[in-house]
Amino acid sequence: MRLRHLTLAACLSSLCLAALPAAAEEAPVADPAAEIARAKGMKEEAATLRKAAEARFAEEEIACYQRFLVNRCIDQARAKRVADVRKAREMDVEAGRIELAEKNRRYAERQAEAVELAPQKAVERSEQEARARADNESRLRQLSDKETARVQREQEGKARAVQEVAERKRKDAADATRRAAEARAAAVRAEQTREGKADYEERARKAAEKKAEKAEKARQSEQDKRSGKPSGDAGLLPGK
Repeated sequence: MRLRHLTLAACLSSLCLAALPAAAEEAPVADPAAEIARAKGMKEEAATLRKAAEARFAEEEIACYQRFLVNRCIDQARAKRVADVRKAREMDVEAGRIELAEKNRRYAERQAEAVELAPQKAVERSEQEARARADNESRLRQLSDKETARVQREQEGKARAVQEVAERKRKDAADATRRAAEARAAAVRAEQTREGKADYEERARKAAEKKAEKAEKARQSEQDKRSGKPSGDAGLLPGK
């Protein structure tokens, strides 16, 4: 569509150029810079001529009042001024025509260049669009890869966290089991210690009682000997 627009503009420019006077078409192509300089010079000359005409008319008008035919003198001075102003206007018109022709020429050149470069511009634009699409797809793939890597890292982190929690629970359970076993062993040892102590005390008590009983018997026997009484076993007759 852009190419059609450029072609249409070029055609319109060609029509505009074709509408120029035949003399302008048949005229040889001048140097654009020289034509622009000539137009500028004509405008400056026209402005100078116009100023000079006004100044001369002012002087002649004053001088006319000193003559016998004042009105005729003023009319003649005014006619000279009008002629100079008309000439200056014609110079301005010619300068404007030159500038307009140069503008049209530059415009036609730009349009022709645009039409000539349109296929290349279209190819470049297509290549740029293809590169932009490729870059966009590459960025999307990179973003997708980054997002996939991020999700994978998060999942791996969660899995490690779950594993660490399970390992910590297993270790805590093992520690609790070990501490419970140690507590039970300590309780057994304490119970054994208490039972051993009770047995020892019971044996010591029995030994002390037996020792005291022997001592009492010995004392009684000694006392019986001193008093002449037979001991409880000796006073029994044989066969009794």
